[in-house]
Amino acid sequence: MESSSAIKLINFMVSLRRLPPLSELTGEEERLLFELYEIWERSGEISVSDVYGLGRGKSASTAYRTFISLKDKGMVDVSVDDNDKRKREVSFTNLARQLFAAMG
Repeated sequence: MESSSAIKLINFMVSLRRLPPLSELTGEEERLLFELYEIWERSGEISVSDVYGLGRGKSASTAYRTFISLKDKGMVDVSVDDNDKRKREVSFTNLARQLFAAMG
């Protein structure tokens, strides 16, 4: 029974990855997108400095380049905090929110 559930889950994940927008993301971009979502779920906000900590064995600049790629692909936006002009806030675009909603 457990292996049947695991196979169903794997098939579901593979099906999702074949559909846009996930099919257009690299593995690194996908991982970063879901890690950002996890941060947002926990704290309700994401800053660009949070991105630097998500390198996982890579440099902060590599994590930031991956983040910019997500921005270029229309998954995230960056804005300046109205209260502190030095702080940059990250938000998800409608495309990313639709993806998260479809995943339940």
